[in-house]
Amino acid sequence: MRKTVFFAWGLLISSLFYTVGVSALTNPLLVEGYARETPPGAPMSAAYLSLHNTGEHLLQLTAVELSGDTKGSANLHTTERAQGVSRMRPLEKLAIAAGEKLQMVPGGVHLMIHGVRLRAGESLPLRLLFADGSSLEVLVPIMGREALEKDHHRHHGSAG
Repeated sequence: MRKTVFFAWGLLISSLFYTVGVSALTNPLLVEGYARETPPGAPMSAAYLSLHNTGEHLLQLTAVELSGDTKGSANLHTTERAQGVSRMRPLEKLAIAAGEKLQMVPGGVHLMIHGVRLRAGESLPLRLLFADGSSLEVLVPIMGREALEKDHHRHHGSAG
């Protein structure tokens, strides 16, 4: 049992990003991502997606919703730096050209998640809405701070 739990946890950490299937979307799109566990006492968290438009037409992501029975909301945001000060602002849409990849990152474009407590080891169901009326349901893993730090060190060749 312990080996199974250890293996499952290792698999979760090593698969920080994973591909989700395409449903009602007319233009092929590969989606990978993760959400951060909600910090203690915080009213919100964030999720980061990698969106690869493998189709032949421009895709415009216009909104993201929490799907299934998940309460709360998700909003497109970006972080901008001006005169040494970082500020977040909402985005109306994100354009992804044919063949291009959009990478959401901490300190840049991201999803703000409000009104729901995200717990490490669980998954967050999201519905991506596009300007052409299509949508895509995705499920992203929720990662705890420790797992994210370990993965960051692993990718940068650091011990620990």
